[in-house]
Amino acid sequence: MKRTSLFSFLCFLSFLSMAQPPNGKLITPQSNTQNGIIENGTNVPKGYLNNMNLNESNSLINMDSSYYHSIETKDEERKEVERDDVVDLRTIDQKMQFFSAFSLVRQNSKANRFQRTPLTSEQAEMDAKVKQLEAISPDSWEHQFAYYSAGNYNLDRSAAIEQAFQMNPENVEVQKQFASYKYMNGDTLGTESILSLMSVNDVISLEVESYTSDVLTSCTMNSTLITHGFEDTYGTFLNQFSHQQRMDVKVVSLDFLQSPQYRKELEGLGYVLPKSTKIDVAYLGQFCTLNADKELFLSVTIPRNYFEPISKKLYPVGLTFQYTDNPAEDLPIRQENFWFEQFNKYGLTEDQERSKFAMNYIPMLLYLEQKYEKEGNEVLLQQIRESMDYILGRKVNKEVGN
Repeated sequence: MKRTSLFSFLCFLSFLSMAQPPNGKLITPQSNTQNGIIENGTNVPKGYLNNMNLNESNSLINMDSSYYHSIETKDEERKEVERDDVVDLRTIDQKMQFFSAFSLVRQNSKANRFQRTPLTSEQAEMDAKVKQLEAISPDSWEHQFAYYSAGNYNLDRSAAIEQAFQMNPENVEVQKQFASYKYMNGDTLGTESILSLMSVNDVISLEVESYTSDVLTSCTMNSTLITHGFEDTYGTFLNQFSHQQRMDVKVVSLDFLQSPQYRKELEGLGYVLPKSTKIDVAYLGQFCTLNADKELFLSVTIPRNYFEPISKKLYPVGLTFQYTDNPAEDLPIRQENFWFEQFNKYGLTEDQERSKFAMNYIPMLLYLEQKYEKEGNEVLLQQIRESMDYILGRKVNKEVGN
């Protein structure tokens, strides 16, 4: 449209001045699309109007010269913007590549069933990706998130996760890290707020919330519950902070133990910590030995590798293993009360989708099976076996435990 209008206007000027029209031709812009990048050719060559045999004193000519110069200027500006867009696209692409690589390394580190502390090679790779993100996009939420996460809950980096949350509060991983920061920083209201948000958005599912409620119920008064990953840790926090359930239980996260500030807090509460800062299978064994007087209960969701070195001192209690030399005298009656009265047993009835945590009830049921076999209680023994069959998928039971 602009080329057509310009051509008509020039013809009109030529007619007024009785001059011959110029022999030059307008160069039509070329548009080539390659790999999503648009490159534009030159519009009108510079000095084109200078070759016209026109009276420069004519006000119409002067106006046209200004208009033409404006077109050239806008064309250059457009090309500059397009070049900037290409650079931005390349930056965004690099940022996503670096962030994806960082996330993959972090995910692999979290999947390690022998230690929570990243391997040396994993830590080095995460640090490298953080530097790359900083170089191309230092103010992005991706860089801020990666910087905090690579610190393994070091609260010296807390400003970064605060900024990441402000920029992208809907991101699930940002929410998780922000909640960890709020909890370890002692912000009770902030912790409850972000946990409630995660519950509403089903980041912490009803299944996790119900299961970890049973986990807390398994612990004795003023005891210590050791957790491992996201679901057992954040699920128990949700029940404590949002539902005020079993606030007497101190939750100790193996994951959070990577944080120097978290370890210092636990020492202030009277816990004795191993000298090593590498949180792994050996660390858990040493922690239990040093704090045997703290009424330790271990979530059964902790990987089996952690249990093997201390298995002789572990006894099933509800949905936990208690670390003790000898089981409590009232354990049999407590196990019965858990199963028949206190546990909600979400996902263990015919009208509900089977819980992914169903197998975690088996150790307690095996304990009760042995108890009723020894007592010769055929009625309760039959009920327990039917419950186990249901959990193991051997047959459908209308409602387990009744």
